[in-house]
Amino acid sequence: MASIRAKLLWVFVLLALLGVGGVAGAALSILRERSGAQARVDAQAARAQLKRLLNLRYEAFQAVSDLSYVLPVFRQVAAQGQGEADFGLGSAADDATTLQTLHQNLVDADWNWAKVAGGGWIGVTDAKGRVLFASAQRAAWGGNANNLAAVKTAFEPGGAVGAMVIDGRDAGLAKSGLVPPGGAPGLFVLFARATVLGGQPRAAFVQGIPAAVLLQDLALGDRDTALALVTLDGHAEGKVPPTVLQAALQSKDGEAVEVATQDAHWLVQCQSLKDLSGRAEIARIVVARNLTVGLAVLLQAGQLLLGVAALLLVVALVLGFVMSTRLSRPIVALEAAARKVAAGDLSVQVDVSSRDEIGQLATAFNRMIEGLKERERIKGTFKKYLAPDVVDFLLANPDKQSPGGERKELTVTFSDIAGFTTFAESRRPEAVVEVLNRTLTDLSDAVAQAGGTLDKYIGDNVMAFYGAPLPRADHAVCGCRAALLQLQAIEKLRPNWEQGDWPVIGLRIGMNTGEMIVGSIGGAHGQDYTVIGDAVNLASRLEAVNKVYSTRSLCTEGTWLAARHAIEMREIDSIRVAGKQQSVRIFELLGEVGVALPATRRGAVEAFAVGLAAYRRLDFAAASAAFASALAADPTDGPSKVFAARVAHLAAEPPPADWDGIWTLKEK
Repeated sequence: MASIRAKLLWVFVLLALLGVGGVAGAALSILRERSGAQARVDAQAARAQLKRLLNLRYEAFQAVSDLSYVLPVFRQVAAQGQGEADFGLGSAADDATTLQTLHQNLVDADWNWAKVAGGGWIGVTDAKGRVLFASAQRAAWGGNANNLAAVKTAFEPGGAVGAMVIDGRDAGLAKSGLVPPGGAPGLFVLFARATVLGGQPRAAFVQGIPAAVLLQDLALGDRDTALALVTLDGHAEGKVPPTVLQAALQSKDGEAVEVATQDAHWLVQCQSLKDLSGRAEIARIVVARNLTVGLAVLLQAGQLLLGVAALLLVVALVLGFVMSTRLSRPIVALEAAARKVAAGDLSVQVDVSSRDEIGQLATAFNRMIEGLKERERIKGTFKKYLAPDVVDFLLANPDKQSPGGERKELTVTFSDIAGFTTFAESRRPEAVVEVLNRTLTDLSDAVAQAGGTLDKYIGDNVMAFYGAPLPRADHAVCGCRAALLQLQAIEKLRPNWEQGDWPVIGLRIGMNTGEMIVGSIGGAHGQDYTVIGDAVNLASRLEAVNKVYSTRSLCTEGTWLAARHAIEMREIDSIRVAGKQQSVRIFELLGEVGVALPATRRGAVEAFAVGLAAYRRLDFAAASAAFASALAADPTDGPSKVFAARVAHLAAEPPPADWDGIWTLKEK
């Protein structure tokens, strides 16, 4: 990670780069603006010039059509038709022989003067649009040109002049017979003018002028400007690159847009081209200006700009090094102090060397350190009397510190050190405290390792619960694992008492899972984050029930149901504890599921289960045999001893006929 000094240095360098970039950007912006303005002027000029060229071409075309009146062929046909022939070009009788004769006469006529005057190719149609003559294919005749918009306009009442821009390869143009069947290359500007007699159009003269000729006449003479003429259906001719042309056609009429290609940057504008009447659009003209050529001026100034940039960078580096060192020194000191605080060192202090914002920050940092020290002192004091995770939870959730609680399903355990009272009566207080502190520490560590909350120490008894204050769905499994860890912790202390330094002690654990009240219980002068309720009392009773069955850990059916997928247990009995009418099934913890038991232990567990089933059927003989088998496998199995004596008593003094098999305990 870069230091604050390096970051400040980079700030100065970036400011210098921004200054140089601003100068270059301003120059580029001005140049682009000027190029854009020039492109708009060029587009307007191109459209005006094209319109003038079209007018000039039309005037030449009009002169050609006017001269047609003196052609011998028209006089000959008019004389023969006596009005029915409609000037010889619109035969009402539709006489094919007459049309063919007309066609041949038109072919025989001298049209060189007309072509020279008008340019391109010319054609003649009758009033029905049938092509009688076309200079592009003199031998063909009979095609129909009425599908061309210019011809349709020419035959409108009043004898209008039609104009359009069309692709020479257009199928409609080729079908008319005005051009060869394969079409003519390039775009053409098409003129059509009808000859009117008696108020009706009788024939039409058609002329096609190559668009390339018009664009050549229209060239602006600038190597960074390109032109294109585009038909209404998208066919184009000109030198505008395809990508640039497509962008122009998608823009609004008269709008200048910028387009970037691989080798150039263009400013392009598209303008609508109207017909001679100015009413209908017949094409679009595109003017594209190559800005890259214009930017050459800026590129020539690049060396000067680079020199200025290099000088500014050197100055920025020197000033940046000096300024960043001065500005970063107190910030670096604050960062070093923060690292020490993060590592737990609250003895640091930051020197306040200025009265600016950084000095105020240093003062606030020192005040924060004092606050943290006070908080840690309070936190350490409370953790001597409360479970550490409870303290952390209450500090993070101040609203939970007020008296009150909530009903939740949790698991609670009571772990009592067996044999400790006798030991305490015969030893000096220092030795008692040493053994008690070591044992309670190991038992508490087991609770923390399993994710439980240490509630309190009741003499030599450890009370803990699971699932609060931090919610856990597997609280029953956590309680069982804590119990197994506590039993392992007691076994690890065995070498101490075998050497005679410690008493022979054991552990009795009672556990229950059920609904209880959890929260801060107490008054304004003293509170305890704990659990209360019948479910808690039952767990406390089960701790003492271990004495009856010579077991080390007992839990209720609620715990068994919630944890049996992870913890292996065996059912011991159904009992009524003293002072309670409702019975409860009790189970002994054996170990984690999947962890193999010793063969002798496994044999005793399985035989005990057979005996318990026979006992509940009141088959005391079979039960006695099963418990005897269990003791044969493991003579130390406490529950088997208890039930062996119990079935012997029941065999001698059978219980009442309505006996439910539930054993009532008379002592708490």
